[in-house]
Amino acid sequence: MLINNWYVAAESTDVIQGAPKRTRMLGFDFALFRDSTGKVICLSDVCAHRGASLSAGKCDHDALACPFHGWQFNGEGQCISIPALGDTRVPKRARVDSYPTHEVYGWIWVFLGDLPEDERPPVPELLPECLDTEHWRTTRMVVEAPVNWTKFEENSLDTAHLSFVHKAFGNRMDPKATIVPIERTKYGARVARERTPPPPGAKTGKLAELLAAPRGKTSVQLEFSLLGLCHRIQPTFRPGMSQVVFSASTPIDPFHTRQFGLQARNYAIEPEHDAERLAGRKQAIDEDIAVASTVRPRVGPTPFTDEFLTRADEMESIFRSFVIRMSDAGWEIDYDRVAAEWDRKVYVIPCPARRDDPKNWVHEAVPTTKPRNPDFSWRTLAGEEGQRARLPKIAAAE
Repeated sequence: MLINNWYVAAESTDVIQGAPKRTRMLGFDFALFRDSTGKVICLSDVCAHRGASLSAGKCDHDALACPFHGWQFNGEGQCISIPALGDTRVPKRARVDSYPTHEVYGWIWVFLGDLPEDERPPVPELLPECLDTEHWRTTRMVVEAPVNWTKFEENSLDTAHLSFVHKAFGNRMDPKATIVPIERTKYGARVARERTPPPPGAKTGKLAELLAAPRGKTSVQLEFSLLGLCHRIQPTFRPGMSQVVFSASTPIDPFHTRQFGLQARNYAIEPEHDAERLAGRKQAIDEDIAVASTVRPRVGPTPFTDEFLTRADEMESIFRSFVIRMSDAGWEIDYDRVAAEWDRKVYVIPCPARRDDPKNWVHEAVPTTKPRNPDFSWRTLAGEEGQRARLPKIAAAE
């Protein structure tokens, strides 16, 4: 699991003023609440005093009060009141980590890391369709999968599995993958492929009715961004008839992933068709989980040399290469060490304020699997060096 990235913490509607919410990301707990302006605050959930869960406390104006002794922490994570000490000045060290937040698509994104503002790229905005409510209808879904985040994301980028895993849109009669050039982007890649549609009868409901007439191949555009750990999949069934699935994944821990998904469609946009579309989406996700949850090794990224990869796996390989580079730069959490010491020591994801004052904290920043490279940043991935990065040799498809 990687620090210094944007992750979706919750749906916007899940965090209301006056009611803190607890959520787990990257194996750690966080407290979410809204201040008096409606801005979402995200704090480390462990009180710096005696270790109570802040999310079990109460909102007091623009602060969150610990349920144990009433210590109040503001939006910057600084304690502003210690009731047991009366009017005594609160020491600066009485604070917890506070993380940048941003709301878009009806999701609350949190930057879990210590990069300063000028080194934090903005949240990817890959779904303009959801803003066009006249021509597109959007539905929402959140699922939790007993699958490691790298395995879950690689599954989403894998177009070769469709013929064998998905009943509604796979076609075993024509499973050959289309090998086409893949375009590198700043923090990911995109590709456009064509697939033979499933045989008549595979679709049900309104979609089956709309696609009853003979049609040509389905074109599928696929794009992912490691920034935000998200991807966009857009099949076009026939000219003018399309849908977009935009998903953002958040590692709960090494073995579980929470995926926030939006599906926008420009057909059957009346609300009465939402339930059918959600059911179709749920079926596809369940089919993915049924297979991805059996993959070994359970935790990624898997070394390239430990699997026999082909050119049909190139999108997944590019994703994995980004993850490995970030791990090599010291952004991967040493979860084995954290788990071994969980009951005796508190580690936290470091927040940006630690860059200016790295020592004046109660809780220690989480250890990483490799030493931090101070020269590595998102600019490194987006720059010429990152775009020239070659994949390990993989087998030819032919």
